[in-house]
Amino acid sequence: MTVDPKALNARCVELFQNPNVRLRLWNARMFWQVGNQMNVAPTALTDPKVDTCELEVMLSAAALTDSQCAAELDKREPGRAAFIQRQIREGMRPLLRPVHQA
Repeated sequence: MTVDPKALNARCVELFQNPNVRLRLWNARMFWQVGNQMNVAPTALTDPKVDTCELEVMLSAAALTDSQCAAELDKREPGRAAFIQRQIREGMRPLLRPVHQA
């Protein structure tokens, strides 16, 4: 399955707005290029800093919903999706790989 980068980013932005994710108090600057802005509108989250597949897995776990990218991530690196999900369940924030790195 090939994942459309724009659609995947849109899903990540949507998940980032989930109340369960917002409870974690993560700032969009951690995951997207937003310049000097602190409170960024969701429509401005278009340039990811991190691997969007890993971000989708992390945000899905935090939102308590099924990931649409976990299988794709595990194809690239077996066990990576489960690692990210486990980190979130244990209250940690895993270090995500930079964008464009497989």
